[in-house]
Parts: sequence; C-alpha cells; structure tokens
Amino acid sequence: MGRPEQEITPDGSPVRLLAYWLRELRDDKGMSNKSLISRTGYAKTTLSDALGGRILPSRPVTLAIVAACGGDTERWAAFHSQVRRAVDPHTVGPAEITPPPWGNPAAAPGGVHNEQCPPNCASTEPHGWYTDSVRTRLSLDTATPEAVERRVVVATCDGLTRIPLAFSVPRHSADAAPRHGLDVTVRRGGRLTAGEQPYETFFRHQLLLPAPLRTGERHEFVLRLRIPPKQPMAPHFVHVPLTRSQRFSLEVQFDPARLPRAVWALTHVPTAVIYQRTPGNALLRPDRHGCVAADFEGMRVGYGYGLCWRDA
Repeated sequence: MGRPEQEITPDGSPVRLLAYWLRELRDDKGMSNKSLISRTGYAKTTLSDALGGRILPSRPVTLAIVAACGGDTERWAAFHSQVRRAVDPHTVGPAEITPPPWGNPAAAPGGVHNEQCPPNCASTEPHGWYTDSVRTRLSLDTATPEAVERRVVVATCDGLTRIPLAFSVPRHSADAAPRHGLDVTVRRGGRLTAGEQPYETFFRHQLLLPAPLRTGERHEFVLRLRIPPKQPMAPHFVHVPLTRSQRFSLEVQFDPARLPRAVWALTHVPTAVIYQRTPGNALLRPDRHGCVAADFEGMRVGYGYGLCWRDA
C-alpha cells in the first residue's frame, strides 16, 4: 500500500490553495488518484506533486486533472495564471486570486460547502455561500484573550444547511506548554458539530444553520473564540479569507495598564509577512481606553488583513 495522502491546510499560500481546490474538485467527482493516472496519462509522481501543495504544477498538468474531473478548463486556466503570477517574485503590484469553479453544477446537489451554485446564479462564488461581513472585537484586558465575531453570510444556492469554520491559532514565542487549544462557542445563529484539531494550531468546525437558506438569503451568526487560561496569544489577529469575503472590521481592546509598544495594520499581506513582526510605515495609537480599530474592504483570497502589535 502507498502512503496515505497528507492533508492540506489552506493557509493562504497560493500553491497550497491551488492543490487544496484541485483535491476538492477530485473528491467532489469521486475520483481516485488511480483513475486520474488513467485519464490524464501522467505518472503517479507528477499527479502527487500537483496535489501536494509544495510546488506549482504546470498548466498542462493542472488542466489535465480538471478535464479528467469534468471541470471548466477555461476558467481553471485563468485561475492557474493568477496563482502563477502570485508566486512570481517579479510580479509588480498585488496579484488577485479568485476561487475557481468546481466542476459540473448539475452533478452536485445544492446546500453544502464545496458544491456548485445553480447554473443561473449571479454570484461567482462557487461554495454555495459567501461572507458579506465579519465584525470582530478582541478583548485583551480580560483574564484570557476572547474574541466575539459577528459574521453575515449570503447563500448562493438553495438549501444551504451548514457553513465550515476554520481557525489558525499560532503559538506565542514564549509558549512552551505541551497542549495548545481554542474554545469556540456559538452565541447566536446555529450550533456547532464536534470540532477537530488536525494540526496543533489549526481548528475546524461545522456550523449547522437553524434552517436551510435560499439563494440570496442572508444569515448572521455570532461566535465566541477564547484562548484557554494561561495560554499566551501570538501578538496579532488577522483575517485570511479563503473564499469571497467582502468586509472585515476589527477592534482590539488592550489593557490600558499594559499597552503594546507598537500597533500596525496588515493590509493585503502574504501570510509569511504576518510573522515577520515588522511595523508598517503608519503606526496606530490606542485611544484613551486602550482600543484600536481598523476596517478592510476589497479583500482578496489568500491574503491577510488585521492588526499586529509588539507586546509591552
């Protein structure tokens, strides 16, 4: 038996996003890697590399996989060009990455994540929903860091019943504890299925909606995210949209008695930049209550938006 395929966590890297969405297309079609080898004519190693998320597959290999899965090769070709531009160090200006189409809309039932909108749907979002807005208040003046998020989603297909949720909680440099956690609860707008933690710093849930949504219907839900007691938090809070997300507002309440040495906004940055801890040109000042706020629009898939700070 061959080694099992290693799971991909979509962390904003363009190459990993491409591999992640190729796998979603393959799995949605119910294709095995053995079938892909037969249908594409490419070797096992070539396809494994394309679906591995470590290197950018060539355009011919990508489109061969898409064609074998019944996908829209023309739109996937445009998507591949976006990814290639995003990883090119000589690219001038931001490189936009738009999620690709999954496959044949008529082949998938509506209502769940990773399935196509109806053929006449006006939205370009292929997941059955998109995020209209995220409003987050992060409290750092409490016994343990706590964020309350209000999210509004819009259904792009009939019968939407659940929304996938994923959170990345990187370790603070001073955190040497053996366990690493995140407590997620729903205050309004649905209930959570049992969560999973496939990686030490990555947490995944499904939000079950109170009732199925119809195309164009909006739904608001409120989450509470809490770091476990005595677990330090990495000094940033960033929204990295992996699907269409239109607006994000963030308010961070610092402890007025322990204000950070510096605070700056992160706007349209690759995920690696988040960890560089390099202040931007414009530093932000907490108000007299210790609060800093920022708003973001026109966000692009796979890039980070939020606030970063240096601890006191």
